[in-house]
Amino acid sequence: MIDDKTLSYSLPLPHPDNLLQQDVERIRQAITDVDQLLYMQTNLDQQQDALLNEKLRRVKLNQLLGETLLTI
Repeated sequence: MIDDKTLSYSLPLPHPDNLLQQDVERIRQAITDVDQLLYMQTNLDQQQDALLNEKLRRVKLNQLLGETLLTI
């Protein structure tokens, strides 16, 4: 079996010389890995958005109060 992988994430790639039974498992693993990477990226994006929104909220409150009561 030829064990080709992608350059960036080392995901398994099918190969024309491999048996279909072998490549089906490799494709299944690749899809599972991509799903996990997308899930982690989505969670990271949501966390970053929440942090940015909190910072903006603090800036606005400090501007309204005219003082820096909340650390940014």
